[in-house]
Amino acid sequence: MKNFKFKLNFLSNLLKKNKVLKKTNVFLDNTKKLIKLDNIKKKIYEKNFKFYTKNFKINYLFLFASIIFFWYLIYLSFPGILHNKSDQNYFIKILNEQYDLEFSLTPEISYSILPKPHFQINNVIVFNKQDEYQKEIAQVKKLKVYLNQTNFLKKQKLEIKSVELFETNFFITKFDIKFIKDYLKKGFYKKPLVIKRANLFFQDQDKSTISFLNLNKINMHYNDRIMQDLLTSNGEIFNIPFNLVWKQDEKKLEQNTNLKFKKIKLNISNSTKLINEKRENKLQIYLNRSRYLINYDLDNDKVDFKSNNSFIGNDKITFFGKIFLNPFNFDINSSLDSLKIKKLISNNLFLKEVLSNEFILNENFNGMINLHVKNLETNPLFDSLNISANFVGQTIDFSNSVFLNKKIANLVFKKGILYEEKNNLIFKGDLEFVINDVNKLFNKFVVPKKNRNNLNNLKFEIIINLTNSDFKILNIINDNFKNKEFKRIDDLIYEFNSGGIKISNWIEFKIFTNKIISSYSG
Repeated sequence: MKNFKFKLNFLSNLLKKNKVLKKTNVFLDNTKKLIKLDNIKKKIYEKNFKFYTKNFKINYLFLFASIIFFWYLIYLSFPGILHNKSDQNYFIKILNEQYDLEFSLTPEISYSILPKPHFQINNVIVFNKQDEYQKEIAQVKKLKVYLNQTNFLKKQKLEIKSVELFETNFFITKFDIKFIKDYLKKGFYKKPLVIKRANLFFQDQDKSTISFLNLNKINMHYNDRIMQDLLTSNGEIFNIPFNLVWKQDEKKLEQNTNLKFKKIKLNISNSTKLINEKRENKLQIYLNRSRYLINYDLDNDKVDFKSNNSFIGNDKITFFGKIFLNPFNFDINSSLDSLKIKKLISNNLFLKEVLSNEFILNENFNGMINLHVKNLETNPLFDSLNISANFVGQTIDFSNSVFLNKKIANLVFKKGILYEEKNNLIFKGDLEFVINDVNKLFNKFVVPKKNRNNLNNLKFEIIINLTNSDFKILNIINDNFKNKEFKRIDDLIYEFNSGGIKISNWIEFKIFTNKIISSYSG
């Protein structure tokens, strides 16, 4: 009994202790929750504080930036506020100082900050001023003066960053050539000059246009990196696109010009160097596989030139001559080692591209070229060739040109004119086959003995369309029988012109010639 009471008391005490423990645990748990909740509140407060602080800073920075930007816009607007239409003389002054050109400005002056701060002046005139002489050299529809963003708050203290000319027409005569040369020689200022969409008209004394040049863009500036004056341009001449690069070293001792016509595979390079106070001028022309290396001298309106190391393909050519600039004319004499006539005639792409675009067939392209070909390769009849090409107006006169074979016969161009008609290149000629040795001629063409008569010459009237390679014989005349009619000759001409007779090689040509000779022999 005593043990039972003891156990009961123990159990009772234990239960009591458990209740206290339980309450203690509950209290501790509640305390923990309160502490945790407080930490959460603290964290939320800290996050909110950082958020509002950050937003405040952003708003402050945005406000500050807005104020700065606003004042920057006001600053950029100051040139338009300080300068007005009455300041055109000031702009004339600073343009003259920066670019050494005479400008005539209208009061049509406006200011804009977009895309970058600039003044726009409409209807501008540029003059070539030499001594007391002043001549209009360009008309500019729109001129933009871009500014360095300094001294905007000071009136008439502007600094030019660059100038752009839009829709410009240049009118150049021989009197302006020296002005242009001197202007380029002086070099460019560090302020770039850009000309967009320009037309260049070369005029004579009567202001009649001699030739026309279309320019998409001209960029003139001084390159600090390579210490060179640099001019680049692209455009069209006679509908042929070109690219131009002109360079001049800082000391003005050397000039280099490169002109490319990709369409016709023509590349022209010119270099001028001052060596021992004497100018050395070299011109290099590359056309397909041909190259022409030329030394020349300038003397006012005349150019003297010569070349001893030029090549047409693999064939060496030498030439010399003169070019007169006022009025334009030339006189060239040349000698070529060898030439393949068939290859030259069959490859008429150059003729189509150049001649048909009025590059050479131009009324102002006048002069004379004499060419002696020492050896005609793969030609079964003629040994050499003398070409006399007289450029007159829009034609080339080949009269007095001759294919030579002193042992047998010569083919003389009594008349020979190349011209353009309805977008076609036409050659029309009166040719005479002058026989030097009739027996050698008969042997060459294997003429039967029964057909061998006294024969001094044969005359041909021909017309060739070089554009579509159409060849026509208009007439065949033998002076020995010029007062007689030969129906067979007329039939041969008709058959040839209608395509019944084709001549594509030497054998077919011999057969056709035999038919002509036999027709006259009866």
